[in-house]
Amino acid sequence: MTRDQMFAHALSQPGAEDSTLHGGRCVRVRGHWIVNDNADPDALALALDRDTVALLMETEPQTYFQTPHFEGWPAVLVRYAVADDDRLREQIDKAWARRATAAQRKARGGKGGPAG
Repeated sequence: MTRDQMFAHALSQPGAEDSTLHGGRCVRVRGHWIVNDNADPDALALALDRDTVALLMETEPQTYFQTPHFEGWPAVLVRYAVADDDRLREQIDKAWARRATAAQRKARGGKGGPAG
């Protein structure tokens, strides 16, 4: 997946908006970023829960990692060019679901309750 494809998939989610954060491009849902530019031109930041971040870094360290700036935060860096496209889309969908409203999640066929 390319950088542009990653942003495009994030923007295809209901309620997603193209925005900026600290001078870089990001995608927001309800004011919260879900995909964000990073200082590393080969990686983008993805906002996920800490358990998912830990699992991804453990199972695919060549793709998902953190710099000291992100340690302890619910976000992971993604080397999108080497990521499995289907798994990366799934993670973007999870990032969206964390920020989407219950009505948006329900409309997409998910549970209307809080996202995990």
